[in-house]
Amino acid sequence: MALNSKRVAIIAKVETKEGVDAVPTGAANAILVASPKVTPLESDKAERNVVRPYFGNAESVVTGVRMKAEFEVELAGAGAPGSAPAWGVLLRGCGFAETVTKDASASYAPISAGHESLTLYYNLDGVQHKLLGARGTVSLDLQNKAFPKMKFVFTGVHGGIVDAPAPALKLTPFQTPMPFDAANVASFSLFGFSPAVQSLSLDMANEVKHRGLPGGVESVLITGRKPSGSVQIESTRIAEKDWFALARTAERGALALVHGKTAGNIIQIDATVSIGSADYGDSDNISMTTLPLALLPTNGDDEIKITVR
Repeated sequence: MALNSKRVAIIAKVETKEGVDAVPTGAANAILVASPKVTPLESDKAERNVVRPYFGNAESVVTGVRMKAEFEVELAGAGAPGSAPAWGVLLRGCGFAETVTKDASASYAPISAGHESLTLYYNLDGVQHKLLGARGTVSLDLQNKAFPKMKFVFTGVHGGIVDAPAPALKLTPFQTPMPFDAANVASFSLFGFSPAVQSLSLDMANEVKHRGLPGGVESVLITGRKPSGSVQIESTRIAEKDWFALARTAERGALALVHGKTAGNIIQIDATVSIGSADYGDSDNISMTTLPLALLPTNGDDEIKITVR
């Protein structure tokens, strides 16, 4: 029987013990996603490079088997200040620490050690794919007049593929997002200047590695990160802001965004960045400047902070 690629259910839960099935449920751990994709068997190959008196392939054996899941999640609030958003579990699986302040906010900042792992079930129309000890990376995409989103890519230890009914998903914790537009962006500043902004993208670029050494424990690790980004703004006169001088001197500065104006659905992003270069573009016959960004730590694990309030 054919499988319908639109019938996808994803659930994820933080593991108490790395690599041990946390048994997520659709009622408590559902994830509302877009553009899902699963790689059921990703692997390396051990190849026999033998020489024979004739042409042809030699056998190869699959090794280092793992599983990968990719999907997008809308960037929206938690519904009430002081609550973790429904997608917070995913950032925890991407090397972020979660801090919840009651009645105030939930915040996420990257960490360099003590990364949590997830159990993730990906059900494709009745075929369940299980990722254990999953860790991943995330990128943020905010485009004018579009819903802001996060793209996640998770790699996990292969936990098996079986026929199983799709879980019934409780998706009410996911809030309706606000478009990234003039009506919903409360403030945006870069190096102390508030330009008109067309788009902002940020990529944590975690280095995610599958490890399976003889005598060791099979696992997926985050072994580094090189976060970067890009912002496109309306071009300014040099007297207003000299972006080219900032790029030449590699000066550090603050990026600050507050998206949303209603408590419970406000996303705040704070980062320390430098500008790598600058280039011109066009939008509706208006000159635009694109600025590549590098996210830089100051005291360590503080190059970016995402706050939900």
